[in-house]
Amino acid sequence: MLFNIGYKEALRLHDFQCFVFHDVDLLLEDDRNYYGCALNPRHLSVAVDKFGYRLPYFTICGGVVSFTKEQFEKINGYSNVYWGWGGEDDDLYQRIRAAKYTLSRPMIELGCYTMLNVGHKSAPKDPKRHKKLQSSAKRMTTDGLNSLQYDVIKSIKTAEYQLYTNITVNIGAV
Repeated sequence: MLFNIGYKEALRLHDFQCFVFHDVDLLLEDDRNYYGCALNPRHLSVAVDKFGYRLPYFTICGGVVSFTKEQFEKINGYSNVYWGWGGEDDDLYQRIRAAKYTLSRPMIELGCYTMLNVGHKSAPKDPKRHKKLQSSAKRMTTDGLNSLQYDVIKSIKTAEYQLYTNITVNIGAV
């Protein structure tokens, strides 16, 4: 849901055509990994140290991904039904496939990342994640950007925050 909110709020600032969604705990190791968009959605974090610098499974689509505006709109963004840990990245892969895209990836030696230990507790696993995944393609047209509901409480862009805008939102009851 927060990636969808970031997407919507970015479009309020400018008509961006490329979006990179990046987990905050991943640090790029090789700056030759192109942070841009391609003909198909792109999974950039293909070799994370936590997973022995290899894909833990072929359909993984989390960490760092890029989409053109057209691609992200076609898949209706991320699902808004996942809370806690797990499922949202696999759901994203299902949306990509349902929209008839293939997922592109950089060469493994370019897509290396270190996962930072940021000292936060892991979110609990979503016990309904497997059930939700079974209906991801079916929900794609009704769950995502077009069903997003939130209120901006505060948006700060100052000289202190030149590289980002800090947005506080209310997403209602979880």
